[in-house]
Amino acid sequence: MKTKFLNSLRSLQFCLKTLDLAGCNLMEGEIPSDLWWLSSLTNLNLCENNIRSIPTGIIQLSQLNDLYMNRCPMLEEIPELPSSLIRIRIEAHGCPRLKTLSSSHPHPTKDLLWFSLLNSFELFVQDLRCNKVWKELWNFVILPSRGRTGIPKWVKDKSMGCEVSIELPNKWYKDDTFLGFALFFSFVPLDVDDEKKMDPLCLCELSISQGDRFILVNSILLEYGIYGGDKGLDALGLHFYPQNLIPNKYRSKRWKYFKACHEREHRIKSCGIHLIYAQAQNNHKKRSRNRYNPAEEESQSHHKRSRHHVF
Repeated sequence: MKTKFLNSLRSLQFCLKTLDLAGCNLMEGEIPSDLWWLSSLTNLNLCENNIRSIPTGIIQLSQLNDLYMNRCPMLEEIPELPSSLIRIRIEAHGCPRLKTLSSSHPHPTKDLLWFSLLNSFELFVQDLRCNKVWKELWNFVILPSRGRTGIPKWVKDKSMGCEVSIELPNKWYKDDTFLGFALFFSFVPLDVDDEKKMDPLCLCELSISQGDRFILVNSILLEYGIYGGDKGLDALGLHFYPQNLIPNKYRSKRWKYFKACHEREHRIKSCGIHLIYAQAQNNHKKRSRNRYNPAEEESQSHHKRSRHHVF
């Protein structure tokens, strides 16, 4: 059975776009390394499996748009993702062992997912400045929410409720190293019953001000829905917004504050804003990961199976 599955993967290397492995009872080391050669894959579903980590080979999937890992009770880490991804949705809700962007970490210096998202965001901003892209970034992440606020401790500007504001850096409109904003929000996900009554899409209004009066500059659509079996568990959402998308008429020293305000305040528990700078990624780039080596991964997987043969 396994041989047939591997052979079918190889034959679909350049045409398979969606692969659903949800609920396959996959253990650590049982994700086949041939999967990472599926160069056309855009949607990967690994929900409801018993894997401890996603293999590093995932960095090969340069076309990936959707990665689902919900309700994987053993999952502890999400690895580095391809830096070419500028439009991706990641869901890893209902994973109690997952420490990625956890509120207990003082700073995400060793968080591979965070640095992958930063690298993708910087590439997008660079293309935006060169007019190589015209669509807005769609980079949306849903993770377990922990702690009193659900927002990571290293996010200094946060508040309970559905809105949060932040003071803009000095001469932000001229600073090429200032890329934009990471928008965090802890929320109550929709369940199956809610889906029938409510639209899972919700607006987040982004405003800018000179003082007390905020003026709307843009609105982004976010989806607050995670369906099936996660009722009662809060989630942490993350979205990036480039400062280049703030209209030219607001790009001056007069405008000093930026605010994010979410609709459906009854579902939002807290939110936060973190400023993103290009130089924050330098240390990560200097210690960039080695190229994916399938032979090495197979060896590591065999070693892990030897050590963790009982779950």
